[in-house]
This record gives sequence, structure tokens and C-alpha cells, in this order.
Amino acid sequence: MNKLTLGIFATVILVGTGAGLTFKASTARAPFTVTKVQYNGHTHKLLLKTKSARAQNLKVTYKGKTIAQSARAAKHHHFRVKFHGYGTFKVTNGHLTKKVSAKRYATTKPVLRSAKTPAGQQTWQPTVKVPVHSKVVLKFRGKVYHADAQAKQQVTLKIPVRTRLSDQAFRQEQVTVTAKQPHKKTSKLLQRKIGLDFPA
Repeated sequence: MNKLTLGIFATVILVGTGAGLTFKASTARAPFTVTKVQYNGHTHKLLLKTKSARAQNLKVTYKGKTIAQSARAAKHHHFRVKFHGYGTFKVTNGHLTKKVSAKRYATTKPVLRSAKTPAGQQTWQPTVKVPVHSKVVLKFRGKVYHADAQAKQQVTLKIPVRTRLSDQAFRQEQVTVTAKQPHKKTSKLLQRKIGLDFPA
């Protein structure tokens, strides 16, 4: 085989290898980010916005099931999905997966810190730790009580009671509390028995 033939053969190999590398690079999945996570309390849908450097197809899965997918390849995608619970969403292009946990779309569950009955008053006053800018709802004995946590991380509610706090039946009663921040899902339910002291 002369030098000219060897040169042509080497050129063909290099071109073929280069084409192969180019092909693999063009089909590699482009990275993306989930830029916005927002919950709508009226429609009970979650808005997920994504952004990538290159057009691609994405799909959203929840609890192992595909609940949304893009109809065409694009750099920006908007998904509005209806769901139940507080599970983790997964947005994937088949190569890269981004997780969206409940911390990003739901209000943090309230924590019942303490409760007291001031002397001379017939009110039970529980203090609840909640996220700032949240609306707090407490349900007790079939009635609903509201409180706003603006720049505070805890609120104290005043619940009228006529029963002595030492009464055994009163101590076994249930109280439920939820909190909700703007554009987020209502928190998980805090449910506790009255007991004598908090936290139990």
C-alpha cells in the first residue's frame, strides 16, 4: 500500500470518528433547571416552569406515574398539574432528573409549642410556631379560629372554654391546626389531644 493510499485511508477514519463524536454530542440530553414552583389553591394545581439551554422534551412524574409531558421540544416549559398529597415531583428528560419536594410547594407544618390559661380568664391560649406570612386555622369543638402570622414565626390564639383544664374529658379533646402561605399549598394537618401541657 503506497503513501497516498494510506493517507486517504487515515483521512476516512478521522472523518468517520469525528462524525461519530458530533452525532453523540448532538443527541446528548441538555441540562435544565426548574425555575418556578407555585401552587394555586383555587384550581389545586401546581405550576412548574423549566428552562434549558437547548430545546428538548420533558415529562413530569409523581408517585411513579407520568402526569404531564411536553408536546414539543422547547427551551422553556410550563406544566400545570393537579395532584393529591405531599409527594415529590420528578421532572426528567430521560437522562437528567430534577426533584421538587413538598418543601418547595407546601407550607411547613405548624408546631404546637405551649398552652396556658391566664388566671381569671376562661380562655385556653395555645402558641403555635408557623412560617411567616401565613394564615393559621385552628379547629376545636366544631368551631374555627383564625390568626395571621405576618413578620412573626409564632401566633397565640385565644379559645373560649368553660371547662376546667384539669377535667379529664377536656384533656382528651382534639385540636387541629393548619397554616398556609401565599402561592403555597396548605400545610399538613397538626392534630393533637389537649393534654395538660405542651409539647407532650
